[in-house]
Amino acid sequence: MTSFITLITDAKCRQLHRVIKSGGEKYLCFTRVTSAWIVCVTDGVSLWKVDLDEEETDALRDLAGINAMEAFLTRFRNGFHSGDINVAMVGNKVTLTVGKGSTSVNVDLYEAKAAEKKSEMQNVLFRLAETSTKLDADLDKANQTIDTLKAQKGTGAAQAFMDLGPKKGLNQAKAKPSKAGMSVLNPTSKKRKAAHGVVFD
Repeated sequence: MTSFITLITDAKCRQLHRVIKSGGEKYLCFTRVTSAWIVCVTDGVSLWKVDLDEEETDALRDLAGINAMEAFLTRFRNGFHSGDINVAMVGNKVTLTVGKGSTSVNVDLYEAKAAEKKSEMQNVLFRLAETSTKLDADLDKANQTIDTLKAQKGTGAAQAFMDLGPKKGLNQAKAKPSKAGMSVLNPTSKKRKAAHGVVFD
């Protein structure tokens, strides 16, 4: 039987993150896994979180009216990717809503203790920095590939143009030297001497 953390990983819900604006405030919503699936929301100062095990996640799935766990996790992931997320302050907790309509997923998160907040903020800070560094490296690599292809295309075009130019020694009729005493108009016949008439001594 597939483990709960494996389900989270296969559904690509292990390290989700999204910055949203809700109620005039900006929030960073993110997930990670330990022995549980951790969902967090921070405004950069305070942090709210919840640690979900398989049973608690299954209860959220049931409340959302979604039949299968895989479909529930897919809905959750798509909400993060599309930015279809809302954060609402309710007393000492926040409610994270992912998706819209009757199948939206609502998760209640509670303010983290000082040590937990420090740990979660540190974790997501380095994770986002590593993601940014990787994206920069991937972009540089892609640009180098584009420059190489452009250079190859330019060289190939120049070579093709040169190949279309005139080539010495090809398709050019060589002028054959005329033989002495042969007619210019009919090279196969000898020149006839001009008639001088009858000469009387």
